[in-house]
Amino acid sequence: MANTEQIIIVARFTLKPNMKEKFMQLLVPLFDRMSQEATFVNAIVHEDIDNPDDVVFYEIWNCSKETWLAEEATKPYRETPNQQAASIMIGRTMNWLVSTGEWGSNLTAGKRH
Repeated sequence: MANTEQIIIVARFTLKPNMKEKFMQLLVPLFDRMSQEATFVNAIVHEDIDNPDDVVFYEIWNCSKETWLAEEATKPYRETPNQQAASIMIGRTMNWLVSTGEWGSNLTAGKRH
């Protein structure tokens, strides 16, 4: 059974052409601040090799989806970067996951293999 008190968020942002540098300038201070939260475990930012205007975040949090939405998503420090990023994005998708297995690290609450 999956541990729903730890979530993984995978967010894909499709940016307007030539906006990746500006997006990253918004992102770094946000992730610096976000990484200080008590329930924060880890975050990795990826660039899509095949889609150069796409950026993907992989975040791990020690809380449920409902707690994250109620307590983390509403933090005031997120408001300005989110508003600024909206003007340089074409689209965004977010997926909420729970880990069921893990190999090679101990980051998630998933079963070790």
